[in-house]
Amino acid sequence: MKRIGMVGYFGWGNFGDELFLKVHRQQLGETYDLKVVHDLQQEPYHSRPLAEVVEDYDAFLIGGGDLLNPLRVSGLYWQMEYLKKPVFIYGLGVPNQPYRRENVLDVYREFFDHENCKLIVARDIESYNWIKENLNPGDKLTWYPDPVCAMDRPAALPNTEKTLGVVMREHRSLNQDMSSVRTMIDTAKGMGYKIRHLVLANMELGKGDLERARLIAEPDEEVFYSDDLDEMCQQISACSMLATIKFHGLVVATMYGVPSVAMSVTPKNRNFLRMIERQEMLCSYTNEKVFERISHYPARIHQRVRADLYYRARQGYERLASEMAAHV
Repeated sequence: MKRIGMVGYFGWGNFGDELFLKVHRQQLGETYDLKVVHDLQQEPYHSRPLAEVVEDYDAFLIGGGDLLNPLRVSGLYWQMEYLKKPVFIYGLGVPNQPYRRENVLDVYREFFDHENCKLIVARDIESYNWIKENLNPGDKLTWYPDPVCAMDRPAALPNTEKTLGVVMREHRSLNQDMSSVRTMIDTAKGMGYKIRHLVLANMELGKGDLERARLIAEPDEEVFYSDDLDEMCQQISACSMLATIKFHGLVVATMYGVPSVAMSVTPKNRNFLRMIERQEMLCSYTNEKVFERISHYPARIHQRVRADLYYRARQGYERLASEMAAHV
């Protein structure tokens, strides 16, 4: 069995990235031996010289969302040594799209133009267009919905109570003023919602996110924490609505049909909400009117929307598997 090295933000406990690992293994694990490449969580990320590490693998799969930062090249993802073997880039997003540094883009252009860079899959049409216009990678570029849309999800839990799930995070960029979030929560309670603070992280990142949830929660509000990704997904499925600062909280909720307020005004949230025609659900957690997004009778995400995302995301993995079979 061919060994594929997976390169991404894996092992820190971020919900979306750990879900990427899960769905990669679901879709590719029967055909390939999939291994996370890095073994350190700080630079240089590898305990051995990278040239030696590369020799352990037959190809590399790079992915995990906002990896194509136009302002800074990460030392984890875009190492030219990987291109000694076939490289496949999957689920790629572009943060900070209005900004760029030409020396950074030159690094990406060199990487994408290499003959061993076999496939580049963006996660939305906006990222696809940005990559096409700025990096000119040719016909190796395509796009499909976020890979997590293709995941075989655990069975949904019964929705026995009117529940608002609230997802925050601990991050250096976080505004410490939670007054708008508190107003939103109190508004929901006035509508009869039970409040459940969901910690969508584990491992190292989970510690800070759990502390943040405990700081926000009042005594009559539940705080949920688990190391198990399936349990996290099921807790989302049991909500009537979700208010989430985390993108993959939005994605997973959508696939269960749960409507979500996206409380981080980022390109990935904006683009995904546009894809499912729910743009009105984008509102920052600092916006004093975020409470207006809470509804007495929230409209669930239609099954046709969910089926289309699932089908197209599965098509993406079929394209990836086809390219891997041809080049590995």
